[in-house]
Amino acid sequence: MFKKQQAFIFIFLLTTVVSLAQTSSCLDILPNPDAGNSAFSEFDRYINVLGTIKFYAEPGVSDAQLLHAASIGAELLDNDENGVVDDIDLAEQLISINAVMPLFSEDGSLAENAMMDNWDDSFCVSAVLYSQEISPWAPVDWFEDACLEEILHLINVCGHVELYPIIFAIETPGASQLCQAMDIARGGQFLGVPGSYPEGAWYHYNDVTCDYQCMAIEYLYWCIATDMGVLNTPEICAAIEEEWEPCSPELFETIDVMMHSIVNNAAYKLPQLAPNGIYCPTNDVPQVIMSDPEVFPNPSNGRLIIQLNSLTNKVSSVMISDYSGRAVMSHNVNVFSPMLALDLPEAGGYYIMTFLSNSGEYLYTTNLIIE
Repeated sequence: MFKKQQAFIFIFLLTTVVSLAQTSSCLDILPNPDAGNSAFSEFDRYINVLGTIKFYAEPGVSDAQLLHAASIGAELLDNDENGVVDDIDLAEQLISINAVMPLFSEDGSLAENAMMDNWDDSFCVSAVLYSQEISPWAPVDWFEDACLEEILHLINVCGHVELYPIIFAIETPGASQLCQAMDIARGGQFLGVPGSYPEGAWYHYNDVTCDYQCMAIEYLYWCIATDMGVLNTPEICAAIEEEWEPCSPELFETIDVMMHSIVNNAAYKLPQLAPNGIYCPTNDVPQVIMSDPEVFPNPSNGRLIIQLNSLTNKVSSVMISDYSGRAVMSHNVNVFSPMLALDLPEAGGYYIMTFLSNSGEYLYTTNLIIE
């Protein structure tokens, strides 16, 4: 049975009616909460991106680099930057598998050695970043910044591969649509790097340490990045042509028809817009906090205090639903005021808290995670 006095509450911005220009990222850098875990003991800071991916940084990685990498991750998960992860199923998958993006100061650093020495199945890491690969001053520049590629690898491997196996599974050659498309792009099904690729192949990865599964994930990155348009400069096209030929969105659509249709299929909610390393969906939304003992004498009653801010005089009710859409509880706001109190659901889990107007319009929604 869930005990309110033991609840941990996480609030993540999802949607809002306010649209403001972005000038800086609004993610919070916090002390490493898992320093007692041997695998994470050498990290000193972290950012939990939308409650979905944990970015850990060790000394030697600057705050600007941590914020930049985490912002790229947030933009890939919330590509329209409305404050909500575009694919809720993907968010749940990444949360359930404990997706982690480690930022190391250098190859062979203390944090990397600690993580490798204490590796287990309690977290999912499919890619890493080193400080020299993180360039806040050159976001998604293929020559300078590896954040887009490595964070996409993490989201794809820890998320899409498991969530949509018919489309993205990589374990069995040719079993998924991704692998079938890659076999076409490589001119055949090669489990390793062939002596030479057939004429007409447009994806010819030549790293002999990369097996079939690795090839598929690299291929998926090339397709998403190309579709975003971030590779479409003469310098980048020339630099990558030995590995990947259709470097513009137009060439990708024309040459790789099968994969283009997958990347642009709305059912899989893959990111379409290139990130810029700035993530700040809104600056004027309801603030939700745990009850203040100076206001409510029993702070263990699981009550939330909601400061309505811009929604004062607009909200008529608040509804909490589970992720299936089933209403768990609702609260009518009879007297409009800048502050209201709301009790938590009895059970822990993932919830959506929605603020409604008199006409039933959805004014604002936030993700409520109770552990």
